[in-house]
Amino acid sequence: MSSEGGRHVVIAAIGCEYRRDDGAGPAVLDRLRGQHERADVIGPLASPLDLLGAWDGADLAIVVDAVRAGEEPGKLHVVDMNLDTAPVLPGLPAARPSSHGLGITEALRLAHVLGSAPARVVLVGIGGRDFGLGVGLSPAVSGAVNGAARLVAELAGGDSGKPGSG
Repeated sequence: MSSEGGRHVVIAAIGCEYRRDDGAGPAVLDRLRGQHERADVIGPLASPLDLLGAWDGADLAIVVDAVRAGEEPGKLHVVDMNLDTAPVLPGLPAARPSSHGLGITEALRLAHVLGSAPARVVLVGIGGRDFGLGVGLSPAVSGAVNGAARLVAELAGGDSGKPGSG
């Protein structure tokens, strides 16, 4: 386990590079691998349930995934996952199902029941539109990958855990 100043940070990506924009999470992970020694970098994971065991007891878990936000592809979303308030992305109904079956919220709830949930979970979502079979991100999503990687690195290394203005 990697840590910074005793803080255990996990960065995980969910998605499949063979489903076009769903490969956004793995693409961000590729940018971070080997460059972020302050966190455990895991994935790509096929399902949010794969987080169980991987993020156990972390002080901070950052999960990167493509999202269907009904907005322009490539838009970045940062959502602090909180079990008291269901995380909702702009333009999405609260109960929208995940393309992975169970979503990150359900995985977090299960981790709480099991007593292994991270202290804090932040979702970094990249808006996508084309989730059909095939390889390659749409141009807008591809263009957002570097910005998402910078944001994840900032969240993982920052003292406040909140993205700055730079």
